[in-house]
Formats: sequence, structure tokens, C-alpha cells
Amino acid sequence: MDAIQTTVVQLSTPLSLTLIFVGTSLGIFVGAIPGLTGAMLIALTLPLTFTLDPQLAMTLLVSMYVGSISGGLITGTLLRMPGTPASVMTTLDGYPMTQQGQPGRALGLGIYASLVGGLISCVFLVTLSAPIARWSTQLGPFEYFSLVLMALVLIATIDGASLTRSLFSGTLGILAAMPGISAATGEVRLTLGFTPLNGGFKLLPVLIGMFAINQVLRDIANIDQKVPRVSVTHSGLWLTFRDWKNQWVNMLRSSFIGTFIGILPGIGANIGSIAAYSAAKNSSKTPQKFGSGSAEGIIASEAANNATVGGALIPLVAMGIPGSVIDAILLGALVLHGLQPGPRLFSDHPELVHTIMGTYFLANLVMFAVMIASVGFLAKLVRFPRPFLLPIIFTFCIAGAFALSNRMFDVWVMLGFGLLGLVLERNRIPLAPFVIGFVLGPIAEENLCAGLMSSHGSWLPIITRPISLLFVAISALLLMVPLVRRFRKQSDSKKETLHDDAEKTTALNSSEILSENAEDESHSFWSRYGLPVWHTVAVMAIIGMIVFQFSGFFANQHELTQFPQRPVQVVVPFSAGGGTDLFVRIIQKSITENKLLKQPVVIINQPGGSSTIGSRNVKQARPDGYKILCNHEGIITSKYSGKVNYGPEAFDPIAQTGEINLVVATHQNAWYKNLAELLHYAENHPGKVQFGTNFGAVAHFAAKKIEQASGGEYFNYVQSGDGQKRYTMLIGGHIDATIFSLAEFLSYQGDGQIRALAVLSDKRQSALPDVSTAREQHLDAVVGNSFYWWAPKGTPQERIDLLADTLEQAMQSDSVRNSLRELSIAPVFYRGEKLNENISQSEKKFSELVPGSTVQLPDFPFYMIMVILLLMSIIVVQEKLLSQTPSTNRFSSCKPRIWLAVICFVLLCGYVLVLEQGWLSYWLATAFMVAVTGGAMAKWQPNYLLILIELSLLTGLGTEIVFTSVFSVVLP
Repeated sequence: MDAIQTTVVQLSTPLSLTLIFVGTSLGIFVGAIPGLTGAMLIALTLPLTFTLDPQLAMTLLVSMYVGSISGGLITGTLLRMPGTPASVMTTLDGYPMTQQGQPGRALGLGIYASLVGGLISCVFLVTLSAPIARWSTQLGPFEYFSLVLMALVLIATIDGASLTRSLFSGTLGILAAMPGISAATGEVRLTLGFTPLNGGFKLLPVLIGMFAINQVLRDIANIDQKVPRVSVTHSGLWLTFRDWKNQWVNMLRSSFIGTFIGILPGIGANIGSIAAYSAAKNSSKTPQKFGSGSAEGIIASEAANNATVGGALIPLVAMGIPGSVIDAILLGALVLHGLQPGPRLFSDHPELVHTIMGTYFLANLVMFAVMIASVGFLAKLVRFPRPFLLPIIFTFCIAGAFALSNRMFDVWVMLGFGLLGLVLERNRIPLAPFVIGFVLGPIAEENLCAGLMSSHGSWLPIITRPISLLFVAISALLLMVPLVRRFRKQSDSKKETLHDDAEKTTALNSSEILSENAEDESHSFWSRYGLPVWHTVAVMAIIGMIVFQFSGFFANQHELTQFPQRPVQVVVPFSAGGGTDLFVRIIQKSITENKLLKQPVVIINQPGGSSTIGSRNVKQARPDGYKILCNHEGIITSKYSGKVNYGPEAFDPIAQTGEINLVVATHQNAWYKNLAELLHYAENHPGKVQFGTNFGAVAHFAAKKIEQASGGEYFNYVQSGDGQKRYTMLIGGHIDATIFSLAEFLSYQGDGQIRALAVLSDKRQSALPDVSTAREQHLDAVVGNSFYWWAPKGTPQERIDLLADTLEQAMQSDSVRNSLRELSIAPVFYRGEKLNENISQSEKKFSELVPGSTVQLPDFPFYMIMVILLLMSIIVVQEKLLSQTPSTNRFSSCKPRIWLAVICFVLLCGYVLVLEQGWLSYWLATAFMVAVTGGAMAKWQPNYLLILIELSLLTGLGTEIVFTSVFSVVLP
């Protein structure tokens, strides 16, 4: 009770309330901008919280989390451009409702549903954190596969127009997610020798392209057509008693689904909204209205995606298991502040747990108030002249796609999928199933492969395991129910659809008249008062930005030739919140606080392929010292596992910092007491011991070293992902043993569900004095791990020396040493000859081990291609037999200007090429792009040109200053 009172007092202070308001508002703003995500905002803000009290830091970060998920519905509803992946399903009904003259009602439904979903999940967060989180660990690979299979079956119910087209779109999305490095086997596939494709297509560029770029090109082509513009009044925002009466079941069901999905580690808000949307459609009396402005669809999507936030926080605070990417960053924030998530957090720091819960509750209330109060302003986006708005959206889309991994390849991917989305919609292929398949396909494949490895290739556990069988049965029902309902109500649906179309047309016509009248009435006022004020403010802002941008040019001209002149990027080839990421952020903090470099150090997380995606990116970077790599010995193991054809020789080593010991761990209730007993059982029962590893990683090689020391090959290796996933599978009983770093083991040990079998070091560790080493158990298996820093081959030696000096100074600081000791990392530092000697020894050690998988896994890409060809054939036959013609745009009163969309797309590609080659600075190239594309859309009318020039300069200078100077983000 004292902790609760302390939390109430803490959250009632002006500083805490200000942080909640600012964090939620920033999250809403970032979430509303296509291309920017809450994960990006929180990752950028995390270094700013180092000096804050842990409770204040979590207050700010959790508030941003809530706001970012909610903000995505704004642009999704008003512009058909979902700000976040979680708002994709909201777009399906929110935008059609806006086009019907009801943007206020669409936003109101989404805002109220967001509040209800958040508050309901908050109840679960407060009351059921520990028991529900523990239950989720019982889901193994086959259960996860069946769960994802159930969600994939829902693809068939998303779009009621054509079951075949929906399945084709979903299968195509699954295939699009397969190029790159397989998460299950580590093999490179479907890249056609194009190395940037080794990392695959990222979700954010695909999402921006399919929805934002596609929609902007469509808007450009139809720029002469009059689109209904309806002012949002607060009377349209409030839900009536009838709305509550009709939708309360939908709100509760969707909130429960979102909370449940959020609890499952790694699933995310986008899948929660998909599941709730499909459940609402399957239980609706009017399923044919979904996708054309259904209130049920908006409420289901928004209640669920906000509920997943509270659900994802449950395993985070209860067990230290992140439920999403943002939760992984929050986990890193806790560890950086010296806190260990899990049951010990409840006993040792109850006030922090209550702060997270209280902040989540208050942030939902603030989110509701801010969005309701500002909705009139936000709705003016629809009334903003499109020649001004669309080029700015292009800018944010490109900056957002690039900022994901700092690769221009992602920008080209975004443009390519924008064209693909345009082609699919042109042929009446729905986009939502594509995105669903793209998200869920890799999850299904990875878990199925892990399950097949654990079952020695047997598929039977899919139907013999009770929970998995339950999900399969639900999948069958979900597939059958819509088909039966569509067959029985086909005639009624046609009549209702015709009636709805007539009502929509009437509403559109009336709303268009109201809009035009309102626009005429406001035109004279804007010309008389608004334009002079705008010009004055714009010119002053441009002058201020120019002064800020170039103020240090002449004063510091002698420093222009000194390295570094811009931020130094450190690529971490793992997810935010992981061990390597935490280590680098500790170093980054020291460099920033002590001003060891003239420029800031920016951390770029590029996970995937057991660190090979990030290492490839640095290997291919310019050898100028502005992009370097921090990786553990995975850079060596990846070479000898066959995942890549390069190793340390492809880089210039900078330094070796920090040494980590490895621990063999098992479940607390396992009968074997040490590593020797485990190996004795494995020798007598080959293939029975399920050993969880990430193939090709250090833990995998360490396990092979144990086998080598015992003189045989006895383990059945199961692809189990990173440390968090291996921990979940271990305590759930899905694997028998695994290997953690000492820091990971100590952080997981607090809940009392795992214990150590041996330490793979020369001597016992003070943190585990009672755990013997492998050598003490008569196994010559000593495997450690270290953090290495690398620069691209050919980087000037003086720059390598400067970076090494900076790292050495950081490692000598007391703050770094203390932080590393808390993580059980030895704060060592090597450079020069000693560094090269250690690298050679590591290469020799790992070259003796050749890991591999003994289970023959299905060729998923081949099967997907066959299914796509089959579905495409069915669609072609249907087209020939039914002679269907594409539906026309009901707004169409003018012929689409296809040529204008083509010109603007070519100009956009030219802009991206200029940025990629560095022919012009970012702000100047952006200003040209906005001015030229906007001018083409406006037909070069004189009354547009002056404002366009001002907007172009404001956009170019503003984005560069905010991204580089405020957030230290490198732009193209």
C-alpha cells in the first residue's frame, strides 16, 4: 500500500504530468505521420532519459508508446495512409467513412475505441500480469504456428468481394517476405545475387509503399476531381447511447482479443487488430459492409491495437519478456537504469511497476483528451490543397523509410511496392491480405521449422498437441462460417449494397456542396488576413533556419577538414534492448556526456540473419569512418557457419571491448544437476535432448564445442532465436537446454525458473560461485565472447586511431566500468597487435567447428510460388467466364491525369537518385522536389508558386534541422 501511495504522489507531480502530456502528444504526432513509428521515437528518446529518475524515464517512454499506437488512425482515416502498421485495418473502414462525408464520426469511433481498449487492457495489466504471462510460455513452436495459421485463414474474410483474390493477395504477401536470409536455416534465398536484398524487404517500407505512395499517386492522377471536404465538428465525435448499445459487445470482444494477442511475445498490435477485425466481421449481421465504412470495423481495429499495448506490458514487467519491438526498447531502458524486469521487480521496486501501470492508465486518458481537442485541427489535413500536401507527404515517406535502417535500398523498395499496390488495386486485388501475409508468413515459417526440428521432421504435433489442435479447429470454423453465410445471404447482401451505395452517393453529393460553400465563404477571409500572416511567418522562419543551418560555417571553417564532420553511425546488428545494444548505448552515453567526439554517435539497429544483415551493411559502406560496426564474435561464427563468405578479413578492426562468459542453462525442475549428467543422458539417447540455439551464432558454436569435448554429436538443435525467445522456450518446456551470456542468465534467473549447469570459462564466476566450470566437469569446453568494433576495409588509419582513442577513453571512465560490472561484462580493452592476435585465436577456435541441421525442412518459397500460380489461373478463368469489369471511381467527373502521376513518380525517383549519389545536400534536393512536383500538380498557376517556394524551403530546412540537430538522425 505504501508503494501505491508513493506512486500516486509521484504521478501527481507537475513534472510527471507534464512528461505524460508531452510524451503522449509526441507519440500521437509521430504515429500520425506515415513512415515514422513509435519505436523510432522511443529509441531516439532513450539516450535523453539517462539522466532522469527511472520512474520519470518510464513515465515518458510509456506515454510515447500509448500515443504512437493511437496516432496512426488519424492519417489512416483522413488520407488512407496508416501512420503505423497497427492502423492498417482501421484504414479499411475509416477512409471510406470519411469519403462518405463523416470524418468526424470515423475519428470519434476510433478515439473512443482506443480509450476503451486501453482501459480494459489496463485492468488486465494490473490484476493478471504474472499468471497470464506464465501461461503464454506454454505455447511452443507448433502452437505459435497454429495460431498464425488461424490468423492467415482470416485473410479469406477480410475482403468479401472475392475469396480467390484475397487468398492470392495474402499468398503474394507471404512470398514477398521470403527473400533474404531464412530465419530458420540461415540460408540466403530468392535474392538473385543482389546483396542488398539479403536483409529482405522490411515491413515499414512495404507498408509506406503499398498505402502511402500508392494513395498519393492515385490522388495525383485524380487531382482535378472534386473530393468531398467536410469540416469535423465536435457533435460528430461523440458516441450516442445507440452507438454504445450496438457496439459494447464489439468493444469488449476486440479489447479482450487485443490484450490476449499482446501478451504473446513478439506478435504485436498489427496482428491484434487483424484478429479483432476478422472476429468482428465474422460475428456481424452485416459483414458485407466491412471495407466500405463500417463502424464495427473501426471500433474492432482500434480497440484491439490499443489493448495490445497493455497486453504487451504484462510479460515485460512480469517476466522481462518483450511483447513487441517497443517493449524490447523499454526492457533496455530498465536494464540501463540498473533494474531487472521479472518477479524481482515486483518485490524490489514495486513503485516502478505501479508507475508503469499508473502511467499507462493516465496516458490513455490524456490520449483521448488530446485527440478529441485537436481533431478539428487534424481534420484540416483533408482541406489542405493537395499540391501543397502531397509533396510534403513524399518527403516524410522517404525520410521515414530511410531512417529505418539508413539504407537507400529501403527507399527504392518503398517506391517499388507503391507501384505494386497501384497495379493490385487496379485489378481489384485487395491490399490488406497482402500486408497480413507479409507480416504473418515469416512467423509461421520460423515456428513451423522450429517445431519440425524438435519433432525430427514429424508434422503430427500440429494436431496431437491440444492447444495447437484447438487453433487448427478454430481455423477450420473461421474458413467455413463466412462461406456458409455468404451463400445464404447473397441476395440480401446485393440489395443492401445497392441501397448503401445510393445513400453514400447522396451523402457525397451533399457533403461536396457543403464543402464548396464553406470554402467559398472562407476564401475571402484567407486572402485578406491569412496570406499576409502566412508569408510573414514563413519568410521569418526560413531566414531563422538558414541562419541556424549555416551560422557555424565561417566561424569553424578550419574544422571542416577534421574528422568527424557529421554524426558517426554505429551499426548494432541486433534488436534494440539486446545485450549488444545495451553495451553500445553505455559507450554512447559516455562519449556524449564527456564530449569525446565533436559529433554525436548514432546507434543503428539492423537485426536479422544472426547479425549478418548489419555486418553486410557496414562491409559495403564507404570507408570513411562514418559507419562502423559493433558485434560480438558472431562476425566470426557467421563465416564458419556458411551464412556469409567473409569474416574479419573484410573489415579493419578498431578495438576489442568487454569480455562475456557463457552459461549452459536448463529448467529449474530438470532432473540432471550438471552438464556432465546432461551429456551422459544425451550419449545414451542421441537426438532426445532439445538444445535451443540461434543457428550460426556463438551459442550454437559453444554447444558444438561441448559435443566435441565429449567426443560425439548427441544434441537435437532447435532454432530458438535470440536470448529472450530461448528463455521463453526453456521455461515453457519446449527445449531442454540452451546457452546464455552470463549477463542474460543473471537477468533471467530472478524468477527462479532456470538454473545453470556449467560456466564455459577458465574459472568460476563470482556472480555464480556455486556453479562449476565445464573443465571441472572434465569437459574441455572454454568458449567466451567479446565485443569487437569494425570499420569498412580501407578506412584511413588516422580515423581508426581516433575512434580507438575515443573507445579507450570511454572504457576507462568509472561510469562505464560500473555499468558493465552490473551486466557481468569484464571491461577490457585491446587494440593493435594484441587485438589482431585475439581475432586470430578466435578464428582458429571456431574454424574447428562446423554446425549444421539434420532435419530436412520444406521448401517454402517453392510451395508459395505454386500456390500463387494456381490462384492466378483461377482468377484469370473467373475473369473470362464472368466477364467482370473493374469498378469505376464514383467521384469521377474528370478523366484521370495518369501522365501527371507518371511525371511526379519519375521526379520522385530522380530525387531519390540525387540523394543516393550525394549530388545535392538533403535540404536543397528536398526543396527542389517539393517545389517542382507541387508546381506540376498545380499546373504552375501563379497564385500557388510563392506559397510552394516557401513550403519547399520550410520542408527542406525544417526536416534537416529537426532530424539531424534535434534527434541526431542521419538523413539521405
